[in-house]
Amino acid sequence: MSRARGVALMTALIVVAIATAIAAAIFFDTGLVLRRSEGTSGQGRALLLAGGAEALAARILGEELDTGNAPIHPGQRWANPLGPIEVEDAGVLQGQLIDLQGRFNLNSLIDKDGRIDPVALEIFERLLRVLELEPAWAPKLADWIDADDLPSNGGAEDDTYTALRPGYRPPNRPVTSISELLLLPGFDMARFARLAPHVAALPRDASINLCTATPALLDALADERQWLGAEDDLARNRERDCFPRRDAFKAALSTPEAFERLDRGLGLGERSRYFQLQTTSLVGTARFSLYSLLRYEPAPPGPPRLRVMLRRTTP
Repeated sequence: MSRARGVALMTALIVVAIATAIAAAIFFDTGLVLRRSEGTSGQGRALLLAGGAEALAARILGEELDTGNAPIHPGQRWANPLGPIEVEDAGVLQGQLIDLQGRFNLNSLIDKDGRIDPVALEIFERLLRVLELEPAWAPKLADWIDADDLPSNGGAEDDTYTALRPGYRPPNRPVTSISELLLLPGFDMARFARLAPHVAALPRDASINLCTATPALLDALADERQWLGAEDDLARNRERDCFPRRDAFKAALSTPEAFERLDRGLGLGERSRYFQLQTTSLVGTARFSLYSLLRYEPAPPGPPRLRVMLRRTTP
C-alpha cells in the first residue's frame, strides 16, 4: 500500500513539474511576443515623431535658406537643438541639424570623369595629419571610389581586397555612407571615431561652406594649425555671422593662386544645401535614432522645398 502511494506521489510530482515547465515556456514565448509587439509599435511611433521633426526642420531651413545669397552659419536658428519635447501619448523627441557641407566631402576625391582629384587628395591627406591619423588612408579611399581598377601610388584595388578572408571588391563608385571607411583593411573604429565628425558622403558638386567648416577642416584648407584646439574661439566668432568670410579666407592664404586652386578643386563658399537631421525618440523605455539626409532645393517662382534624400535608423 505504501509503495503504491509512493508511486502515485512521484507521478503527481512529475506531472506538476511538466506542467510548470510548459507554463514557463508559454509565459516566456508570450513575453517575447509582447516585447516584439511593443518594439514594433514603439518604432512606428518613433518614426512618426521623426517625421514631425523632419517637417519642422524643413520649415526652419526654408526660412533660413530662402534669403538670397546670405551666408548660412551656426549662429542662425537652424543650428539650435530641438527639444527635448514631450509629445502626449507618443514619447519624447529631440533633434539636431548638422550642416554636412561644413565637412570634407569624401566623394570630392574623384572628379566628374571618375579619376582621382589631386587637390582633394592633398586636402584629405592634410586633414588626416591634422587629426593625427596616417595620411596613407587618403589614396586607399581614393582607389576605393575611383572608376578604374589600377592601384594608385599608395592605394589598393581588387588584388588587395580579394586576398582578404573573406574577400570582397572595391565598388569603384562614390560612397553613400562614411561607414565605408571601415571596409579599408586596418581602418578601425578608433580612427573612424576621430575622423567621422569631419567628413561626409555627398554628391561631388557639394562645395565646402567656410562658415560651418569644422576647425580641423579649416586648418587643413589653410595648411596651418590655428583652430583645432581653439573651438570655443571659433564658435564665438560665429555667434552672429559667417566666419571666416570667403574674401577674408582668401586674403589669409599665402597667395591668391592657392585659394583659386582650392576653389576649383573643392569649391569654397558661404552657403549650403545638404544637412543631416539626427532625431532621437524615447518611446517608453526604447530609444530610437533616425538620421535623415536633407537637400534644400530652390524652386522659383514657388517656395523652396526640402527633399529627404536618405533615411537611416538605429534602435
